[in-house]
Amino acid sequence: MAYTLEAGRFATVPLKRSSDVDLIKPIEAFARNTFDKVDDDLKKQIKEFNSLRKSAVGKTQDRSVSSLNTLLQYYDQFSALNRKVPFRESGGVNVLFAWKDALDKGSLFSGSAKLALPSGEYERLCVIFNIAALKGQIASDSNLSTDDGLKSAALHFAESAGMFQYIKEHVMSAVNQNPTQDISVEVLGAFKSIMVAQAQECFYEKASSDKMKPDILAKVANQAATLYSEASKAVTETNNILPKDILSSLSLRHDKFLCFAQFHQAGVAHGNKKYGEEIARLKIVEPMLKALGKGSELLPGFSAKDFQAKVTSQLQGTEKENNFIYHDTIPRESALEPIGKAVIAKPKLFKGNEVLSAKFTDAFTGMVPLTVHNAIQSYENRRKEIVEREVARLREQTTLINGVMSSLNLPAALEDASGGDQLPPSILEKSQAVLGKGGIQAIDDLMRELPESLQRNEQILTEVSRMLNEEQTTDDELRAKFGAKWSRTKSSELTVPLRQEIQKYKTIIDNAQQADKIVREKFDTQREGIEMLCMPADQLKTAIPSASKIAALKNNPVVTELRQLCEQAETLKAEREVIENEIGGAKSDMTDKFTEALASEGVLNEESISIEELDRVYQPLIQQVTESVHRQESVLANIQRASEQFTTLKSQGAGGNNRDEVLKKIAAAHDGYMELIANLQEGKKFYGDLTQLLIKLQNKCSDLVFARKTEKEEIMKDMQQSIVTQGPGESAPPPSYHDEVKKVPPRPPPPTTSAAASSPRPPVAAPRKAPAPVPPNAAAAAPYAPTPSAASVTQSQSQVPGAPSYQPPPQGYGYPPPMPGYAGYPQHGYAPYGGAPPTAPGYYQPPPGPGYPQPPQGMGYAPGGMPPYPQPGQYQGYPPQPGYPPQPGPYPHQPPY
Repeated sequence: MAYTLEAGRFATVPLKRSSDVDLIKPIEAFARNTFDKVDDDLKKQIKEFNSLRKSAVGKTQDRSVSSLNTLLQYYDQFSALNRKVPFRESGGVNVLFAWKDALDKGSLFSGSAKLALPSGEYERLCVIFNIAALKGQIASDSNLSTDDGLKSAALHFAESAGMFQYIKEHVMSAVNQNPTQDISVEVLGAFKSIMVAQAQECFYEKASSDKMKPDILAKVANQAATLYSEASKAVTETNNILPKDILSSLSLRHDKFLCFAQFHQAGVAHGNKKYGEEIARLKIVEPMLKALGKGSELLPGFSAKDFQAKVTSQLQGTEKENNFIYHDTIPRESALEPIGKAVIAKPKLFKGNEVLSAKFTDAFTGMVPLTVHNAIQSYENRRKEIVEREVARLREQTTLINGVMSSLNLPAALEDASGGDQLPPSILEKSQAVLGKGGIQAIDDLMRELPESLQRNEQILTEVSRMLNEEQTTDDELRAKFGAKWSRTKSSELTVPLRQEIQKYKTIIDNAQQADKIVREKFDTQREGIEMLCMPADQLKTAIPSASKIAALKNNPVVTELRQLCEQAETLKAEREVIENEIGGAKSDMTDKFTEALASEGVLNEESISIEELDRVYQPLIQQVTESVHRQESVLANIQRASEQFTTLKSQGAGGNNRDEVLKKIAAAHDGYMELIANLQEGKKFYGDLTQLLIKLQNKCSDLVFARKTEKEEIMKDMQQSIVTQGPGESAPPPSYHDEVKKVPPRPPPPTTSAAASSPRPPVAAPRKAPAPVPPNAAAAAPYAPTPSAASVTQSQSQVPGAPSYQPPPQGYGYPPPMPGYAGYPQHGYAPYGGAPPTAPGYYQPPPGPGYPQPPQGMGYAPGGMPPYPQPGQYQGYPPQPGYPPQPGPYPHQPPY
């Protein structure tokens, strides 16, 4: 195996090479046997196609966009021709396509392995392979120092991966035998995995150059490490078809991005003031960088030495600060939370029927087999028969309805009841005034906005209550645990003013909901009249009853029904014109369908294909014709009945004049509209201002919660310090076994000699006391304090109920860690009640846009008390709205609008 990892930033795949074949003679022979004749234009197109293949696959391609475009043009042209003229051994163009193994460079005594098949699908897959490989090579040579270069490289890698995946799924059905190694299923899977991993690396480089946040960089890098791990596994499954240097490079890239992920996650921990976690993650990186330094030749563009210096500097600085200031516990590697993954790079789906070149023109549009031509003629005859039959049905029914309408003198008989009175000027002015305010659409829009604004404010209040309840729960738990030693003010007492404020805002919102209900009911009452005022002048004139005696029948139910039936008859005739045009214009391009059927099956069943296509195209239109005929039968029956009733009414002089009632209704609707629009605009302004006040309340509560959390941490820190630094107390009493020793009788003296009897016996030393037990890990827990005695430790434990026996604090002197993710405060200490930034956790952020006005000056809290709520009947802090509401509405009396 001579294939090696090519030099450059990324791994690339070499292109396949094909033997030269003559396409001119086989294609001309097939066309001569299939078509009536082979003209000069077709011969010219065949020669150009043969030359295009030589340029695309018959010579070595360089890594350029022009070479890629040549490949794409040949692929599109070959795919189009293969659908028309099947390249196969029998029943088609018999051409033997030979392709060499891209991974086998051959040897001195034997050439490269190759596979030759008389299959157009095999030729197409091999061309796709070269397109995918060339895209990867172009991506590898892209200028990765620019945004455009990174985007282009990532796109090419993703497209290459999608093409390798497509070949993997279709190669066995196209080859039907053992393929060459480069297009085996295992190798294609490895190529796909490598391209996806390299696309993810491009996205990481883009994110890094854009200086995105550490948490994003950590997730992108971790996903890149995962993809390189999958690529390494895929290479391993090829059973040494791909060389070991590729596997080594992928493994090193996996380790590199693991280092990046841990380094960036350490930055996240630093921002969250989790210095122990930061140190733990930086220590994970150090040994991995040493291995990366040994294989640096396989990682061009990456300096393990420089990165290790950066990590070491960061680690030393953080350890120094943690030892002297924070004393945060350094967790074990197994206790660290897993780093998330940002799945950005994916194989771009390749379906196989896409047009890949920018400007593709089918050079063989006129190439249609003779059997296909005959099938098209038969299809056209069937289609014309259907069109003529359905058009005749439509025209016959239209002639029938025109005759019936003419015999009944319709619609001319209804013109006498149209009325001739003009619109009163006052009604016209009211209509113009309503339309000038936006008409009924303006009210509908405002009515849709009110529930959204209400829900937004309710969500803020719910979040504020949750924050206070959560803080109070934590305080109650610690108070129950430590008893009298937890001496700070109770949360239930401290938050009384804030909870009163929350309750007051809830009452205001409840009143606003009642006001919304009143406005909605008023709108439902006036809607019909408002809709009339929004009509054009001519329609409004028709809607108002006439004062004349003849025109009094205009609004009679019989006349109204007859007029509607006449309109339905006209609609039927208009719809038939459309249906007739659709039937005459409905066509299908059967050339491709017949050609594909001929290419796939070798024979053409024209009748079956034509009937299936005609049903698909014309069956919906035939159904429309049938429905139109049925509707006409019903309409004509109703027209005849209503016409007889209308004749009877005219002879009796029936009808009433309700013109005055309608005019009164329209006038009342105008007044109601003006009142509604004023109320709704005030309601919109009320909810917007209330949102600003609630956000201020939320900031105030968040500041209190943060200050209480910091205070809790300080108290617990002091209590833990007192445990460790407690002074020495009384000595522990001697063990009971000391007394037992005293009760043991003395042993008898040994036999003595004369020398021994004359020598004085040395005194027996008194037994020493057993040393007091020392707490385990005491030195590690308090490096700067003297070792406490057992009594002092016991005494300390009795002072803090629930403390574990002889155990160091769970997280060191900094227990518990500061609240993560709270931006805007200095690294040491805190600024209570200083106003939290809007990015703090738990904050409600209303979306910007219309309907959320900024509060004017004076909208803040009154010093030392509650915000200045408006009194009933007025809205403080805003200039009054002149002229509105015209009548006392619900908002000035319920919520403070």
